[in-house]
Amino acid sequence: MISNSLTQKVLIAGATGLVGGALLEILTKEITVHEIIVLGRTEPTFISSKIKFVKTDFINPDSISDCFEGVHTVFCCIGTIIKTAGSQEAFRNVDYGIPETLAKLASKNKVKSMIVVSSIGADAQSSNFYLRTKGEMESCVSSYKISKTAFLRPSLISGPRKEFRWKETISSVFLKLFSFLLIGKFKRYRAIDHDVIAMAMWRISNSANNTRIYESEDIQWIGG
Repeated sequence: MISNSLTQKVLIAGATGLVGGALLEILTKEITVHEIIVLGRTEPTFISSKIKFVKTDFINPDSISDCFEGVHTVFCCIGTIIKTAGSQEAFRNVDYGIPETLAKLASKNKVKSMIVVSSIGADAQSSNFYLRTKGEMESCVSSYKISKTAFLRPSLISGPRKEFRWKETISSVFLKLFSFLLIGKFKRYRAIDHDVIAMAMWRISNSANNTRIYESEDIQWIGG
């Protein structure tokens, strides 16, 4: 048994999602992780003695501030779509508001690293609301004092979703069938498996590399 002083306490938000669920399973198997704080509205179905679930809607940051004490890495796998959220405002509250809350608490508690799932094409100057929100989220999170902050920008994420998204399902199948045509600068648009992203998040959190942005082809190489 490895001493807790030699292992990590980590925190994950979005553990019931596609990427978050895969990451949670990876973390439970890592001998270098002794405790996993899971924040969210719904308790994950994955069971492990390492997991400590804290129910929250992220509206009152002070109520979860203690959860960040002694945490080495915060993993943010939070993400929704405007249709599911119900409005652009509701979407922004999730995809911008929650990462900002996590970054604020991480900085306050001197967390060493924060790894965030963003999106391919994220750009604070974009005319597209979704991509602009993701870009603004990256800028906001980066403004907090955290030694290592990394954003993963995956292309279309493939995997067994709990909710059926027909546009993403069709696009994922199409991109997988014709991925060989996406070469050169278009390689970044290839669909990427959720478990590859999850593994990349874990490996990046333990890397000495301080690269801030990881595009989809980088994620594939690191997590594949």
